[in-house]
Amino acid sequence: MHTKKRNDLIFYSAMLAFPLLQFGIFYIAVNVNSLVMAFERYDYTTGAISFAGFGQFRQAFYFLFRSPELSAAWKNTLLLFVVSLFGDGLGVLFSYYIAKEKPLANLLKIGIVLPTLLSAIAMAVLFKYFGERAFPALFHTEEGLFSGNAVLPVLLFYHVWMGLGTSVLVLSGTMSAIPKSLSEEAELDGCTFMKEFFCITLPMIYPTLVTFLVIDIAGIFVGQMGLYHFYADDADPALFTFGYYLFREARNATLAEYPVLAAMGALFTLVAAPLALFSKKLLLRLGPSAD
Repeated sequence: MHTKKRNDLIFYSAMLAFPLLQFGIFYIAVNVNSLVMAFERYDYTTGAISFAGFGQFRQAFYFLFRSPELSAAWKNTLLLFVVSLFGDGLGVLFSYYIAKEKPLANLLKIGIVLPTLLSAIAMAVLFKYFGERAFPALFHTEEGLFSGNAVLPVLLFYHVWMGLGTSVLVLSGTMSAIPKSLSEEAELDGCTFMKEFFCITLPMIYPTLVTFLVIDIAGIFVGQMGLYHFYADDADPALFTFGYYLFREARNATLAEYPVLAAMGALFTLVAAPLALFSKKLLLRLGPSAD
């Protein structure tokens, strides 16, 4: 018996070793190094790295609010956040419809979840091909979806569509765990479809919904709405979000530019992290109770 417990311990430790090592290197170490880098300065002539104090933060702050390249990033980032919240709401409604096993619920679930099972790059290529070639042919228009003023709404739609699969999988599973006896008793008491949603389903899934909302708030400065998939490094500045800008610049930056980008990321964290924690406490306090 002792040998079996020891073998089980070795097996579980071996299974956890790789993900823990990966988390330690690619999350903890990378973020700590990024924070340290935000206080450094690189000298091109000597190759020396020195302490820069808050100089990189001042430069990053000035660039965020004064750079013409980022003039549209504030609007697009906030717009993407609002649209993400709207997508969460759609995910709740679709999940409820699927969980209640309404007509064509399984077909709807497949259509929503299928994009998340395919490669993100493959989906972007197919979507862009449809928007640029198939759409004008089907609807007899001169311009495709990726030209003119239609580009931003199309990208926002793509962002919501690609995010629905995950939310529907999680939320429909959470709704399926609600005891059916509650629904049956509600129906016997004359509870309507929507009244059951607001009085029973929503309070029961509210903690899970809060998790999605907090993730949206915490990731407000990292969303890209698929820009890199569609445009690589060549997106129009009018479409920029901060998530896309930081990702693009980090790929192409020199050693001297990394500290400013790291300071920029630290500034975003100083805003997003407290906001996410405060929002979680507030939403859990003010939200409906399952009791």
